[in-house]
Amino acid sequence: MKRVAHVLKGSSCNIAIFLVLFTLQACMFVVQVGPLTIPDPDMHPLSTYALATGQSLNPPVKGKDKHGNAIKKQYLKGDDRLLMVPGAGNILVFDALERAWRGDSLQDGQRSADIMPASQIVVPNETRSNRSNAYFPLDYLPQAIGMKIAMLVNLSPYAQWQAARISNSILYAIMGCFAIALLPRWKTLMALLLVIPPVAFVASSLMIDGMIVALSACMVAAIAAIAGNKHVISLPCTVALGVLAWALACEKLSYAFVAGAALFLPSAVMTVRRKVEFVGVAAVLMGVLYLPWSVLFSSSLAQVNVSHNMSVALSHPILTIGKIVRSMIFLGTYHLTQLPVWYTVMSVVLVLVWLAALVYTVKTTGAARMAPSAWVGKYRFLILALVIAAAEIAAFVLFVGMTWNDLESMSRFGVFQGIQGRYVLPVLPVFLLGLVIVDDRKVSQRALAC
Repeated sequence: MKRVAHVLKGSSCNIAIFLVLFTLQACMFVVQVGPLTIPDPDMHPLSTYALATGQSLNPPVKGKDKHGNAIKKQYLKGDDRLLMVPGAGNILVFDALERAWRGDSLQDGQRSADIMPASQIVVPNETRSNRSNAYFPLDYLPQAIGMKIAMLVNLSPYAQWQAARISNSILYAIMGCFAIALLPRWKTLMALLLVIPPVAFVASSLMIDGMIVALSACMVAAIAAIAGNKHVISLPCTVALGVLAWALACEKLSYAFVAGAALFLPSAVMTVRRKVEFVGVAAVLMGVLYLPWSVLFSSSLAQVNVSHNMSVALSHPILTIGKIVRSMIFLGTYHLTQLPVWYTVMSVVLVLVWLAALVYTVKTTGAARMAPSAWVGKYRFLILALVIAAAEIAAFVLFVGMTWNDLESMSRFGVFQGIQGRYVLPVLPVFLLGLVIVDDRKVSQRALAC
């Protein structure tokens, strides 16, 4: 308890900054932007409804889509005022942020559900699609808690969606506080990163993106805390780390790459046995819970024949890699040329602040006159952060490329279409991993002491 009190005392100011800035933004987004004004309104709201009503494991019907991909279609039965998601708008995150200032014209249509007569329907149907089995059901637990409570007290449909957003915001705030408290250094930077407007919006919406950011931040903070530890981590801490890695993988597998950084921790703080236990916990949970669901229930939306795309990619690997790299570069330059000015300024400021923090860290940790091998050992997490960030971005770029672009008809120097800026948000905490320093002198002393 004393250690917990000490950690909280040293983090209280940064936690307060985080909570105040996030709460203000979350309240604005909940009031100003409708709950169904989000990307993929046929997925996040219906997945939340499915879990809240106990229908997440409804047996799907196997079939093929118009492109020839094997799919599993899950049917949900319930209140048409919720399942038809009236007034929904499939928009990008930066557009939703603009609506927070000028007003959301879609809100009236979404509120109309409150005056509609209730009736029972089944989706998908002729007018409404359903993608409630696109992601692991527990990914929507934060939202489903709020919706279930609202259902139990018989709130209106619009209020049920809002309750789901509020519960998602609360759990995000809790996870954010945990990440800030756990991180040994640069707590203010973590606090500010977790409250930039795009992150605050997705965290206060029906989407799962905010929780992915929070889980990624917690994983980075946990690794940083272990790296600065004075003894080998305990088995309960190892299990908790494994559960965290599993949770990240269940959200989106590509964002779980950061969990692999734990395997590069010095053996003085995380022995080989502990690393095996860490991997084992995550693997067992994946094998017992996620993989059976993935095989039996999971289905993804695609706009092309994925099998054919994979065949093309394997036949022309160099061209495919080139398209991935060009798409990654395009994703970065797009922020500087096409998005609103404030978005560009925010991106540039984040990069400059991180670079300043990196330079300060290197200068204050005695990097001068070090042998290359010693430098790599000391700053291993800087190298890992850059590699992991690039790998995570490349992974979601490749996924979009395989599912939304016809590789065969693309030009040799084309870039993938359909990549959204919000996909980068969960990668941002990974860069804080680059500020983690391994003190080899202290590590060797602890190893001798053991």
